[in-house]
Amino acid sequence: MSLVLFALATATSAPSRSAALYRLPFADGTAVKVFDDFRSHRPRGRIDLYAVDGKKPYRVVAARAGRIVAIQDDYAEQQSGRPAAECHNNYVWIAHEDGEWSNYSHLAHHSVTGKAGLKVGDRMEAGTYLGDEGAVGCAMLDHVHFEVVRPPSGAGIDAGGFLLDNADSKRELEPRFCGVAQQTVVKDGTYTAQPCC
Repeated sequence: MSLVLFALATATSAPSRSAALYRLPFADGTAVKVFDDFRSHRPRGRIDLYAVDGKKPYRVVAARAGRIVAIQDDYAEQQSGRPAAECHNNYVWIAHEDGEWSNYSHLAHHSVTGKAGLKVGDRMEAGTYLGDEGAVGCAMLDHVHFEVVRPPSGAGIDAGGFLLDNADSKRELEPRFCGVAQQTVVKDGTYTAQPCC
């Protein structure tokens, strides 16, 4: 009996993976390093990436085609060290046709609505410019906090940009990335952003 319970616990602890492939959310040719991967990030299920090739500002792009469902880019302050609930963060959420959503956080002040000229409802193709990498909100360094989720029907995000009904990261999906070995990025790994074929 204990063997059966152990097998069930192991099976349910494995993360669900995204249904579709995503590109790394930076402009083509950008060298990208992983600060925290799906397993090491706290809370689990998110990925922190930053560009390392020395050509600032780094352009953040849509990782997959979809429609923008939420934007916040009015904030300019870096607030490292505060609890996440107290930080004011910039973000873009994109809904994809299969029901998955992707999130891009810590974007530079006014780079989404100002520089990229985007608004809620805009359709995006994979690789469309979203804004610039930044350190707005709870961020120790310039980077992009990226996540893929499967939200419940009718749910959205709260005022801080966090997905509702996501206790214990239950709605987080491990993104499958094109152009990456085993389609998975790992902590301290360096990759090159490129379009999916």
